[in-house]
Amino acid sequence: MSEVLREVSGQILTLTLNRPEKQNAITRAMYQTLADGINEAKADFGIRAAVIQSSGEHFTSGNDLFDFLDAPPVEPGSPVMNFLEAIHTFTKPLLAAVSGNAVGIGTTMLLHCDVVVASPTTRFSMPFVNLGLVPEAGSSLLFPRLVGYQRAAHERHL
Repeated sequence: MSEVLREVSGQILTLTLNRPEKQNAITRAMYQTLADGINEAKADFGIRAAVIQSSGEHFTSGNDLFDFLDAPPVEPGSPVMNFLEAIHTFTKPLLAAVSGNAVGIGTTMLLHCDVVVASPTTRFSMPFVNLGLVPEAGSSLLFPRLVGYQRAAHERHL
């Protein structure tokens, strides 16, 4: 079974994280599939918008750390960078449907979306500061722009 499901319904592309047994932790292969789907939608005049969602109880627990330890994705052209570039440059409406936990990249990717719909039980978490890590996906720039610097600092995201 594919870890990212791709479905086109009418003029909408839906990409579904489909690894619920691992709380939809994202691997390099999943990043590349997501990037490819977004880039294909960008080039397809028949697609008018894209939606990112998940199967299972949680949106995503973030990066699959075992997969990342195997081959750190720091180079330009890596699947992670391809995905971030794809969502950053996507010229059509990008939506996200979120439920359960959205950890790390599961929260920071949402900063690039035009519309985010979250269930009442959704929990957003960016644990970078607590882990001594640099925030990812432009979140140190985007988060203060969206919620204000004081609130971002208060929430310990900076």
